[in-house]
Amino acid sequence: MVLSEWAFRAKRIPGSLNVNDPARATSMLDKSDEIVIYCSDDNCPASKFAFHLLTTSGYENVRRYAGGIADWEEHGLPLEGEWAEGE
Repeated sequence: MVLSEWAFRAKRIPGSLNVNDPARATSMLDKSDEIVIYCSDDNCPASKFAFHLLTTSGYENVRRYAGGIADWEEHGLPLEGEWAEGE
């Protein structure tokens, strides 16, 4: 998840890492990792920027979940976080 720490604490896809800083991303992710980037929804530019940053930095196994947390939640999939229902 490439949104702020506050947004990450509020609601996230289970198992997500919060990587909202480019320097942190490149230091904690290995170039061989399988990475799925997401943010809030289709209109959020953060995941587009992060995808571009990683792919131009040599990360090859990067995908972008364009629908983000809004799409995930709309489909009734489980969430983690302080605002996640059932938590």
